[in-house]
Amino acid sequence: MKLLKTGLSIAVLGLALTACEPIKTNQGYRLDPEQLAQIEAGVTNKDTVQAIMGSPSSIATFQTEGDAWYYISSKTEHLAFLAKEVTERDIVIVKFDINDVVAEVKDLSKEDGREIEIVERETPTGGRKLGLLEQLFGNLGRFNSAAQDN
Repeated sequence: MKLLKTGLSIAVLGLALTACEPIKTNQGYRLDPEQLAQIEAGVTNKDTVQAIMGSPSSIATFQTEGDAWYYISSKTEHLAFLAKEVTERDIVIVKFDINDVVAEVKDLSKEDGREIEIVERETPTGGRKLGLLEQLFGNLGRFNSAAQDN
């Protein structure tokens, strides 16, 4: 009987430990260093970049002297219902000049980023705050008699 309890305890413990395996997710563009090496500043044009690396994840909207394409990838993991944690992030920025030729290529990682502080302010709204009963029964007796006369 003691051997059965010990075996059952080990099985339950093993099952509990395997349930704690983190869930890993890969998202975005998968960076290939060989592809990135084919892109040369001042030589490669926009069409060639798209042929080598495919469509970008994002395109810069506000550029004054040419476009900038972003190829973004990230790896995250989380346990059950806990928040996701970014374990790895790669961002390749390809900047073009006015003639659509590559001007600069940057390869950034998670360490190059910085945390953004979220502002917790609220925008005040006008008017008065209504209670629950005022919201439910506030329109009782307010009928438009002008609409009934027509």
